[in-house]
Amino acid sequence: MKRISKIVCTALACLGFAGPAAAIPIANSITEYSAVQGQDSWSYGFFNLTAKGGAYASADFTAFDTVVGSGAAAIWRASAAQVGANNNEFLSINVNGGHPNGIGPAPQDSNIWAVRRYTSEVSGVVRIDFDLHKENVANSRGGGITGHLFVDGVEVFSSLIDNLDAIGIQDTILANVNVGSVIDFAIDPIGPGALAGSDGIASARADGSVFSAVVRFGDIPEPGSALLAGLGLVALFATR
Repeated sequence: MKRISKIVCTALACLGFAGPAAAIPIANSITEYSAVQGQDSWSYGFFNLTAKGGAYASADFTAFDTVVGSGAAAIWRASAAQVGANNNEFLSINVNGGHPNGIGPAPQDSNIWAVRRYTSEVSGVVRIDFDLHKENVANSRGGGITGHLFVDGVEVFSSLIDNLDAIGIQDTILANVNVGSVIDFAIDPIGPGALAGSDGIASARADGSVFSAVVRFGDIPEPGSALLAGLGLVALFATR
């Protein structure tokens, strides 16, 4: 749950008491990262593609059951009970992004995505500003990754990132959400191709990647919309 002051200020800004109408930050995956599932509406988990054998759906998200460390230094992981002892060496989420699990090197045998989830606290248009790039570029062991962005299980963005691409993609997605909608940021071990010395495109070794985001309450085009957005946030505050 957000701090009360944050929600009040957001509502007042939308109503026009804090300057010109603009997209108001309501969530930040880095500054709000924590060792507590659900804190500030962020959750940390995975999607086991190999076990499911089909396309991603919101219900496929499984929260990690293990966290090591605290605050910004916390690392979320899956226990052997969740994914098997062969598939939890690399699989993780950290403050900046995460690391998927792949098929190979042995004994890894499952394609498992690392997924960071934000649960919307507002209804309307949100602006999702994200940064996606490889973090571990010291060697070419992994075959790169695919970044996915889903809103309520519908994919709104997907891109392959080469295993040595430390620049990647910085972009913006606009999406309609309701209170309780889920926005999932997933890192998939399948890359664009294996460079010399890599284990293969399905391998996750050295596939540590940055996938961070700031979610803003969408650009407000006119005073009427600003008033409605502000009233919606005031109502949200009142329910809390």
